[in-house]
Order: sequence, then structure tokens, then C-alpha cells
Amino acid sequence: MSLRTSSALASLALLAGCGGAESPPTPGDDIECAIGTGAEFASVCKLERVAGAQEIIIHHPDGGFRRLNFDPATGTLAARDGAEPLVLEQGQGVLEFRVGTDRYRIAREPAPPPAPSPSP
Repeated sequence: MSLRTSSALASLALLAGCGGAESPPTPGDDIECAIGTGAEFASVCKLERVAGAQEIIIHHPDGGFRRLNFDPATGTLAARDGAEPLVLEQGQGVLEFRVGTDRYRIAREPAPPPAPSPSP
């Protein structure tokens, strides 16, 4: 009985420690996205450029994300996970594309990624 009580108290202590801290804000620039079937575009996603790589990450407001390869020389985008293909769509002045049922709009030439931090 004592073991069961102490396990329950330890579990409660761990849960209490998790409740007070908030997650840091998602890095990146706001972009328009429409997540899911029938969704309307809104500026609720974040575009993160990975330093030292030809990779961008699009963060969804629900915590989901997409990893993409971006070649600045050609402007080519490709999904990194490969589960669903990236399909380019017609966009006025922006690069508009979809992956599955999610749609995105980003600047045709995203700013270059930040320079890698020097090693200590």
C-alpha cells in the first residue's frame, strides 16, 4: 500500500512541475497557410530557415510542421519527408503550394538562412 501511495504522489509531483512553464515562441516569419480540407488562408504559420542548410520548416499553429528543401539558386521546393508530394499552384507574386490538404503561401525568394553560429 505504501509503495502505491508513494508512486501516486511522485506522479502528481511530476505533473505539477510541468504545468507552470510555457513553451518558447516558434521561431520564424509569419506566413499564410490553410491547414486541412476547406480551410481559408490566414497568417498563422511560421517559416523557419535552417542555418547552414537548404532547408525550411513551416510550423503549424497546432504544433505540426513540414520540412522542405529549398534551393535558392533555382527556387525549387521539395518535401523532405516524402510522404506526400509538394504540388506548386498558381500564386500572384508569391510561391503557393500544397502538401496533402495543407496549402501555403511564401515569398518567391525567401530571405537567406541565418549564418551558422561560430563554434565555441
